[in-house]
Amino acid sequence: MKNLLTFIIIIIGLKVFATPQIPDILIYNGKEYEWSGYSPAFKYFELNNFQPPEEAVITTGNYSVFIMTYEIVNQKLYLIDVEIEVEKESEYGSDYPPDLVSKSVFKNYFPNEKRVLMGFYSNIQLIPYGEIIEVTKNDWTDIHWEDYLVFEIKNGTVTTELDLNYKQFNRLKRKQFRAFKKTTEYQKTIELEKENLNGFNEFRPNKFTMDEYLELIILRLVKQLK
Repeated sequence: MKNLLTFIIIIIGLKVFATPQIPDILIYNGKEYEWSGYSPAFKYFELNNFQPPEEAVITTGNYSVFIMTYEIVNQKLYLIDVEIEVEKESEYGSDYPPDLVSKSVFKNYFPNEKRVLMGFYSNIQLIPYGEIIEVTKNDWTDIHWEDYLVFEIKNGTVTTELDLNYKQFNRLKRKQFRAFKKTTEYQKTIELEKENLNGFNEFRPNKFTMDEYLELIILRLVKQLK
């Protein structure tokens, strides 16, 4: 399972960066994007008990071993490649540490397929891209992106696709939160997210209310756009 390419902790203007993780990839309309958040093929591999080859190398930049590549074709989400990192003798000779190179192992698991439909996957999938936007208030910096792809996916089929700038993306979240607040899930979610809100607010000089926090994460909470 993948999270964002880089986990960023901002504490009163001090930026601390964890080891960047090699991102999964999405190919959409002929362009390549970094897949953000939950990566469904890992669940597929787990359900089918697919194990990595012995030659696969685990590094601090790739704890999950596999690097998945997805493509949206005719409104369907497919897995089209699976890669691992392997050791290769250094170009400078055997006296040097080995190099790491990527190797496709897709055919190891799908010998008769060119692509595999992620038919079990239903979610709102976000793909941030473009320039990073830093918003600083009271010596605290929040990180955003210039643009966002938003896909509503149901059983592997893309039912809605949006390409939004940062302001449009925020308007979408506000709209979704207003609709969510009218549901029975709203009160349940308040209880479930109390601990997460406390952690989120721990170092922030300006604390988020529960509603502000839920609006921020709303697209993680819903599986269908209103």
